[in-house]
Amino acid sequence: MFHNERRQEKSRKNQNTGSHTNKNNNTNNKRPTFSGPPSEEALQLSDQLKKLSREKKLDEALELYWDKSNDTIRDGHHACTMVDMTARCGDISQGERLLEKVEKEGTYISVQTKTALLKGFCHSGCIEKAHDLFLSMCLSKRKIDHPNVRTLNTLLRGCLWSAATTTKDDVLLGGIVTAEMAWEKCKGLSIAFDVSSYEYSITLLCQALRVENAIARISEMKQAFGLAKEQKVTASNDDQSLTEALAIAYCSLTRAYTILNEEKKAVDACETSLAFASTSKDALKRGDSFSRKRGWKESENKEDNRRAESNAIYRNHRLTEIETEAKTLISILQDTSSSVDGTILSRGLARRLITRLVFLSGGGTTDMQNQSGKYHHGSDGAKGDVSKEVQRDLLNSLYFSYGLAAAVKSLGIPMDKQIQILRKKDCNRILGSVGLQGGILKSDGRLDLHRIFAAGIGDSKLQKKRGKSKSRRVELELGAGFGDWIVRKAIQTPSTDYVAVELRADRVAQIFARTAVLGLVKPVDNLCVVGGDSGNLLCNHISNGSVDAIYVNHPEPPTQTFGAESTNLISIMEGGQEPAHMLNSNVIIAAGKALKRRANSKFVIVTDNLWYGRLICATIEKVMRLNPGLFDAVDLAKLDQSFKKIETVEGCSSVLMFEGLPNETIGYPSVSSGEGESYFDRLWRAGAGTHAEKRVRHIIVISPCRKV
Repeated sequence: MFHNERRQEKSRKNQNTGSHTNKNNNTNNKRPTFSGPPSEEALQLSDQLKKLSREKKLDEALELYWDKSNDTIRDGHHACTMVDMTARCGDISQGERLLEKVEKEGTYISVQTKTALLKGFCHSGCIEKAHDLFLSMCLSKRKIDHPNVRTLNTLLRGCLWSAATTTKDDVLLGGIVTAEMAWEKCKGLSIAFDVSSYEYSITLLCQALRVENAIARISEMKQAFGLAKEQKVTASNDDQSLTEALAIAYCSLTRAYTILNEEKKAVDACETSLAFASTSKDALKRGDSFSRKRGWKESENKEDNRRAESNAIYRNHRLTEIETEAKTLISILQDTSSSVDGTILSRGLARRLITRLVFLSGGGTTDMQNQSGKYHHGSDGAKGDVSKEVQRDLLNSLYFSYGLAAAVKSLGIPMDKQIQILRKKDCNRILGSVGLQGGILKSDGRLDLHRIFAAGIGDSKLQKKRGKSKSRRVELELGAGFGDWIVRKAIQTPSTDYVAVELRADRVAQIFARTAVLGLVKPVDNLCVVGGDSGNLLCNHISNGSVDAIYVNHPEPPTQTFGAESTNLISIMEGGQEPAHMLNSNVIIAAGKALKRRANSKFVIVTDNLWYGRLICATIEKVMRLNPGLFDAVDLAKLDQSFKKIETVEGCSSVLMFEGLPNETIGYPSVSSGEGESYFDRLWRAGAGTHAEKRVRHIIVISPCRKV
């Protein structure tokens, strides 16, 4: 949108800009000009749009924005609000079109607005567009159009969410690739990095197992903020954001060393992470520390202060999580030592990555417009073999973003040091070196789950037995988060194979790292982590009738209170517009097709948010009305009297929702008192979750109809 235009602009003197600017510019290259303070009408329009944005009512906001009565009021500030809203609503294409139109009308598109657009691209997994937009800003000859550190951090967060992937033009973008490009460009533009910039960048380097580069960047970070190169932690480290970022950096380094089987270095990094986390928590408790993160500072605005208080609760919780992980890792690592040959370890890592980490796509939220997938191979049995294309893409993501490059290097496979993308011959060499000729896909690009789990990465006798059996249960968790639930379930039920599906690439890395750590005690060979959008995975990469159970635990609602209004829910049941969230009707239909039509097959949803539970029920009701014969409701009260049926919404007659605590009746792993809590349980105990129940869960179970 901006690339060619900005490259052709003539250099002009830098000039500050206000948020509300004069619209009487007839060309896109004109500078913003001051038009005085915004009018009452302009401020009122801003308030109305922000309210609709909080409620995620995109259609109403667009209607209000384009209303003719606002023709003389709309400006760049309102455009920025609308772009941010389209990102929040999972429809950034609307924001993109809006900006194209207002720019043609002469409205100046500020860096703040472009940053909002960039955020939308990242949240929707459109990392190629995010990459191109950022690059165009860097190439602008006008300094006023250059990205700032907030723009950089927005892109780096997007890179954390989206690992490196190949584009339709056969170029590798996203993840560490785009992040390093942006880092070097900002260096050239003399843009000062902040604490968040370093935190995101170091995390990405560690996920790619580029530990030497990560250590060098940690040293740069310490130097940039006045911490001696060899200094670990002192009482004078009163910048809470800095010590927290360093705790996260060393925790990421620990995970990388653990995956690489370098126990001594992992323990050292772990102890350093623990020390920084402890210091950061002390500073947070004292309340006398300062922070370089402006969102953490106190404000005269009550709403901002509530946000700051919520941030403090979350930060304290995150530090507690780091401390818990560090102590667990130290305990495990100090009790284990590896005497296995390095080549065997490298081959095992390469094989584990290829068969237990599948990255298809990523992003920060669900994009309602981007669930069709990249390969367009249609339904099962479609003509054409796309498996080689998909397999190559999978290997590229693993090689550049998840450390396959380090494993390949240790195996002695000759690779160009400056390689920018794996070719077909490179992929064949890698697959052949670990005995996986042909990859892990069927000819239609769908995952060959039997081949994935039969691939030996642990005990050879167990793998030989697994390889002969095709009757093992397969269960999926959509939106697996940090993997607490499904990792525990996989350990407790080794006779079943599990697939953890998570949209965010950084969380995919954390789940994989967790299995590597636990694998030092007992191999977790029955779990495969898939990075991707749930709708895309179910529609395009899971064969129909191949899954025994699908679970969704605490899915993120479109807003905390959407389901509170019955009129919205009734509209959805009658075929109206749905808000952007993971469990939209397309995903529910795809889940129904993926499930085996057996008596014990089920789709289980557990939420702590009653309002969101009502929305899910309304959505399932819509699906069942439009697709008779797909699902049946399950009456949990007949199976277990501890579950209590509750009312949902008027007219929702086909779906049942219950209150209760998840247990073995619905397929949940057994949990001893005080053990095995989920991330959300621990977060609630810390005091977060305004709209969440602390104990009661709302449960929906449906099963596929056995006769279609």
